Amino acid sequence: MDQEKRELRHQLKNAEQEKLALKGLVKRAADELDDLAEADCSEEAIDNAKAQAERFRKVIGSKAKQ
Repeated sequence: MDQEKRELRHQLKNAEQEKLALKGLVKRAADELDDLAEADCSEEAIDNAKAQAERFRKVIGSKAKQ
């Protein structure tokens, strides 16, 4: 039983680390979209990029880029 508990704890820690890594990737993607939206693009492209960045941030529960 102790071995099973250790294995489950190990799997939980791995899953938590994966979740943090994925959150980091999504946040970076949102930040990159914001940067692109500041580039010389059409208003529609800028609005779409900003909306997508906001959706990414909602998924990970992060505040907008400052």
